[in-house]
Amino acid sequence: MTFSMRSWEQVDKGFSSGDINAAFMDIAQAMYLFDKGLAIYLLMFTHRAGSRIIVPAHIQRLADFKGKSVLIPHRLSIQHMLVHRLLSAGKLEIAGLGEGESEKSVDIESVPCALMTEMANSDLDRDIAAFICPAPVGDVDVEKKRFRHLLISRDLWENHPGSAFVVHQELLKTKGEDLALMIRCLLDSARQLDHYMSSQDAVEKEIESMSASFLGLSVNQTQMALETSGITYCPKLLVPDMEILNIVLDYMCTTMAVMPAGIDLDGFIRPEFIHTALSEI
Repeated sequence: MTFSMRSWEQVDKGFSSGDINAAFMDIAQAMYLFDKGLAIYLLMFTHRAGSRIIVPAHIQRLADFKGKSVLIPHRLSIQHMLVHRLLSAGKLEIAGLGEGESEKSVDIESVPCALMTEMANSDLDRDIAAFICPAPVGDVDVEKKRFRHLLISRDLWENHPGSAFVVHQELLKTKGEDLALMIRCLLDSARQLDHYMSSQDAVEKEIESMSASFLGLSVNQTQMALETSGITYCPKLLVPDMEILNIVLDYMCTTMAVMPAGIDLDGFIRPEFIHTALSEI
């Protein structure tokens, strides 16, 4: 039984309480829960890249962010890390870090993706400089020229990790064969999407059907989301990679100080399912 949730906080609570057996969640959030003692495994990355930084029309350059706020989905998210890297590269001060003057610093605010465009549209004081979200959030307002894409997340870190498929360890014991089947299905979906993005005519009808029934999008909206987000579904890139996890962990622990130091990820990933599925492609 599958269902969607409106925020990463809801995913966190449901997964931690055991009400949810498996979830697609941000890898930083999953690492944090594992460190807190939750018995979970990360079985596969579900995509690479795919977020965009969207700005209102009056924001023309990075310097215009000063004294304003940027909306992110969750403090323990890849999007937060990417925004931090962008602001730091632009020599902008981040509120709560250092002793910079408040009018020159940039606030980071955690907001569910579903509310980002609503908040930005109702921002009469123009306090919101940007929001970062996965496609297709924000597409409608970009189409209406209310906002524009500043950059895609791949510009900040090519093929960066995004969300992952994470399960409770007990589920692996009781439903191992079912999980293996699910990994094969997810990987096959990724393969089809990867093929579609390089040769769209091949599976356009299938994409149109899925986008209409599952995402509530037209095929044109789906195409735009895939084409403008820089998202990658290359199957080989979906294998859990401890080196990449450690890059994220080190940055969020050392540079950002939003995760505790000393996190041990030993036993966190179980890549054998996806390796088996890859061998069958």
